[in-house]
Amino acid sequence: MLLPTNFLIEPRMPTFISANLPRRCLSYFSFIALCCATPLMAQETGSSPENSQRDSADVAALLHKMATVPKTLNYQGSFTYQHKDNPALQSFRILHWIEDGVEHERLQHMNGVEREFVREGKSLACDSLGNQLLQGKISQFGANLARLDQLYKFEILGPERVAGREATGLLALPLDKFRHSSLLSIDNETGLVLKSWLVDESSRPLERYQFIDLDLSPDPESMKRPLAKIHKDANSQTDCNPDVLKQPERWQLAWVPPGFIFTGQRQVRQKIDMLMYSDGLTTFSVFIEPAAGVIPEGVAHRGATLVIMDALNYQGKTYRVTVIGEIPIVTAQKVAQSIGGI
Repeated sequence: MLLPTNFLIEPRMPTFISANLPRRCLSYFSFIALCCATPLMAQETGSSPENSQRDSADVAALLHKMATVPKTLNYQGSFTYQHKDNPALQSFRILHWIEDGVEHERLQHMNGVEREFVREGKSLACDSLGNQLLQGKISQFGANLARLDQLYKFEILGPERVAGREATGLLALPLDKFRHSSLLSIDNETGLVLKSWLVDESSRPLERYQFIDLDLSPDPESMKRPLAKIHKDANSQTDCNPDVLKQPERWQLAWVPPGFIFTGQRQVRQKIDMLMYSDGLTTFSVFIEPAAGVIPEGVAHRGATLVIMDALNYQGKTYRVTVIGEIPIVTAQKVAQSIGGI
């Protein structure tokens, strides 16, 4: 899930957005061994139909809890974050509370200059398409949309203890080359992701974070007092609980990875069109803006977050296209090359 603060995408779980923190698990040392063994594990976990059915039900229950319960809670906690491009361990504090049926969230940087990111959420009655995918509710929108178990092979890794709390390890292995592997430690009581690793196709960790403490009974009034230097997230303009899948108003993608759906759009700084897509676990966004002169093209990484810039010529005009998300480069390149007008 994060991105530079000038790029905003529809949040998934966990809903963190920060200038230095991309969004997105076992002891760190044991996980290194686990990553190397991941392909073998996926092949060796053969089981009877009864066990497979039970495992599928357990996975569905974990994903449903992860998508529903956390957004209803008041909590605060501290966590560490690290990505492959910066070995320095960063520390953050997250404060999350509900007021008048609306989510509020503050993310404070605990290292360096004192600053924080503030997000004003939607009503609790508003369920994003990303969360609906996690809950298995998206089938109402059409039989051609893939289910999560058609996109990922899930493995429950058993009980864990993170930040003094009982959790369950869940491994998500992609069934194609268009997304990354995830290893999550999900809190048994709340569904919060207490620890997370995002791994590339070579089993190398791209980014990781881990809670070190969690308070489920904070004082909401004390959490409302912001720091002096803050960045505010604009409210999303995407529809709440749509009953039909809509499409972008001005642009279209001739290709998106299997299982990804259009989850909304907004306009950034009045000139930039932003399109958002999700498969439930992974998101990416496409930014299209008018440009003049030579358009810089290239690829940049920050941890698991990939940025591709390209040029688009449409109806005699030139546009800068930026694809950003926690996706492999092959995915971002195909998306960038498939953009056209409606």
